[in-house]
Amino acid sequence: MIDSSYDRFFTTLGNKNRLAIIHYLAKYGPKNVSQIVDATKLEQTAVSHNLKMLLSCQFVHLTPNGKRRVYSINEETIKPLLTLMDKHVSEFCKKTCDKCAVSIL
Repeated sequence: MIDSSYDRFFTTLGNKNRLAIIHYLAKYGPKNVSQIVDATKLEQTAVSHNLKMLLSCQFVHLTPNGKRRVYSINEETIKPLLTLMDKHVSEFCKKTCDKCAVSIL
């Protein structure tokens, strides 16, 4: 039997807004909520909610910086996973599925 943590992991990863946030952080480095809002065009409350979910599975890390909270991607596990997923999508999904070819950012 697969642990329920897998369900939470893939549920977190499978949300297009959360995926956009982690792709953005992977590409541009640590950012605060305002910067993430500007880049993703999501409402601030949606970004905050999604960051909370990403934090709960350690997809991202939080570093307080004065009054701001700076978020960064988990470089150890999530960034390499994104690279592998991007390779898989590029090599396999885009060839068979037009919907897969839609860019996240």
